[in-house]
Amino acid sequence: MKLQYVKADPSGNTTLFVLSGVAPEQRSSLAAKLLKDKGIDAEQVAYLSMTEGQPLRVDMMGGEFCGNASRSAAAYALQLAGRDSGDYAVSCSGCEGLLQAQAKKCPDGAYDAYIEMPLPLSVEAVLLDVGGMPSRFFRVELPGIVHFVHFASETEMEYKDMFWTALQDYASDEQLDAFGLILFDPAHLHMVPAVYVTATDTLYWEQSCGSGSAAVAAALACVGKKDVSCTIQQPGGAIAIAATVEGEDKELRSIFIGGPVSFGDVQEIDI
Repeated sequence: MKLQYVKADPSGNTTLFVLSGVAPEQRSSLAAKLLKDKGIDAEQVAYLSMTEGQPLRVDMMGGEFCGNASRSAAAYALQLAGRDSGDYAVSCSGCEGLLQAQAKKCPDGAYDAYIEMPLPLSVEAVLLDVGGMPSRFFRVELPGIVHFVHFASETEMEYKDMFWTALQDYASDEQLDAFGLILFDPAHLHMVPAVYVTATDTLYWEQSCGSGSAAVAAALACVGKKDVSCTIQQPGGAIAIAATVEGEDKELRSIFIGGPVSFGDVQEIDI
């Protein structure tokens, strides 16, 4: 099978966009093969469909949702159009409805892409046993993926594997399609993300995570009962987040994420 693909780099979260048509039942197994190819070097695989006059469609390798891939799709559509800026509607697996994205070409040839994220289905505090000590996590259930956010110190981040083991034990009972661990240092606005996708049995300590950044925005807004706006430094780059609340109960109203996206050349592989 010959496939065309292009590699997107949204803030370091390298994503392989497969541009050729692939049957849905083949996507997970094909993605697993692509990720094992050392010549490709990507963290995740997405299948991108672009039909004139229709919303952009992103199908992730395990049917999960991904904010970085969704905003990258808008940037790639802008690159193909050869314009300086554009607004796009994006449909992504794991998420009902359309997401609104804006992309702008930068002087260096890269793109700046922002997208309005789906609101969480729930945000709740849970206690996990980490190394024999109870630790508070915020379980943020987004459409297509559940993130567990822990406000961590720099010292705690050095024990990320211990936190992952604790979360894996906890989440094994939930049979989730995809879930992530987000260690977030609020003092230095630094985060370390990990994402596991069940269908492909893949765990990546990601260079950046869009949905994880949205989960942090949701946790901060819900805990502080106020609007949030900041830029989070991640291992591979930075992602800007914004969240707004409204009403007497300060309910979450909107979440946006954004940041740089760059692309390689279109390649072809026989697999």
